[in-house]
Amino acid sequence: MTNRIILSGILWVTALVAAAQVSYLDRVAVETKAVRKVDDKVTVDLLWQFNGLKVNTQNQAEFIPVLVAADGTAETELPHVFVEGRVRRWVNERRELSKDWSPRNGEVVHRHKGKYMPLNYHAEIPWEAWMHGANIEVRERVTGCANCLNGYAATVIAPSVLPYRTPDASQFRFASLVTPAEEELKMRSITFRGRFQFRLDKYDIDPAYKDNYKKLEEARAKIDEVASNPDLNIVSIEVAGYTSPEATVAYNERLARNRSTSLVNYMKKRFPQVPSQKWFASWPNEDWDELREAVEKDTLLPGREQILDVISKYPDNLDLREQKLKELRPATIYETLYRKHYPYLRHNDYIIRFAVRPFTVEEARVQLLKQPERLSAAEIYRVAMSYPENSPERIQALQTAVRLYPSDDIALHNLAVAYLQAGDPLEVLSLLDGRAHTASLQNIVGVALIHAKRYEEAGLWFEKAAAAGASEARTNLQLLNEWISHTR
Repeated sequence: MTNRIILSGILWVTALVAAAQVSYLDRVAVETKAVRKVDDKVTVDLLWQFNGLKVNTQNQAEFIPVLVAADGTAETELPHVFVEGRVRRWVNERRELSKDWSPRNGEVVHRHKGKYMPLNYHAEIPWEAWMHGANIEVRERVTGCANCLNGYAATVIAPSVLPYRTPDASQFRFASLVTPAEEELKMRSITFRGRFQFRLDKYDIDPAYKDNYKKLEEARAKIDEVASNPDLNIVSIEVAGYTSPEATVAYNERLARNRSTSLVNYMKKRFPQVPSQKWFASWPNEDWDELREAVEKDTLLPGREQILDVISKYPDNLDLREQKLKELRPATIYETLYRKHYPYLRHNDYIIRFAVRPFTVEEARVQLLKQPERLSAAEIYRVAMSYPENSPERIQALQTAVRLYPSDDIALHNLAVAYLQAGDPLEVLSLLDGRAHTASLQNIVGVALIHAKRYEEAGLWFEKAAAAGASEARTNLQLLNEWISHTR
């Protein structure tokens, strides 16, 4: 594939020539039309002009274009250009008829009506990496005279051709910002733990027992916060009862059911503004998950590894699991476990589920600062779009969307796009590390790597995204491969 023209212009050739030497170089003009890398070769197009040039009849001026590395460590000659005096031309024509004549490497400038005609010059040479930023020189060799030049380096006619260039990152495409789908009903929930205490084997409600009044007031305040908020509509309030496992599963289930049901009936009376049908009780029963977590954290608990082994070994038979814990020796293992951790397994959790009304952009701006979890992804997006591109407010809004919806590919996409637009490719790579599961996100990773000048990695991501169906990735991969072809 042919690359763009790297250099075009006219430079008159000049040379510093000793007075006693014969040179014609100062009467030659060379226009550099194009120097290109084409696949694995370099093409050079020059226009030679010889206005007013007169070569002595016996002389031959041999002009040698040379591609010279920028640091001078390598060079390659291009085909030569021969300008002959009248007698020299006649002699060479006769020699060309001889079987011993060896063709010259280059082109002979023709004469017409005593004038040398312009020469459209084209040369091709194999590409080598050192040619990036090389210079084109013209050297002159004059023969047929007593004081002729021989291999005299004239001057640079085209500096820094085929410059090494990095890809233009702005040419690599990615999908623009995406509007999230509307959330038809914004359902939210809050869960908090209560430790309402019951007397042994009882399930009647006694606010005066221990610190129950305080616990009830805490629950009442949290429920009232939702129930009294005009932006929220309570859908349900669940009270889930849990027990510690020292009794049988069947017994504990009855106890958990009765206690959570009693608590629900009590709370219904405290909150007449919440319709009774929205309250319900559940009894997940023995809280083994809580116990396992507590034991794992308690690194000083006697028999800790034995306890965890028993919990893991009997996942289906909970009564047998409890029995095995009681059989651990020394007996102080179970006694400590019972005294230290079992009381915290007897609790009730409140789960309040509610619907949130839609917000205008102005209202959503306020909510974003106070309670962003009550906004949908679409509402947060509208807030972000209400701020100027690349503004801190837009970035912060999109960051909030990702924080609230970490698995939402559209939220990830929009924040990644915003980072790219703001010129922060490293933020993109950090954001999408381990999260680029879609073709579009994989392509964005590739674009971010281009901006970070990590081209080989970018190619791998473009290949992955293209295989997954991202059309932008196919275009980007082609663009990257064209650049690689130019530079290697």
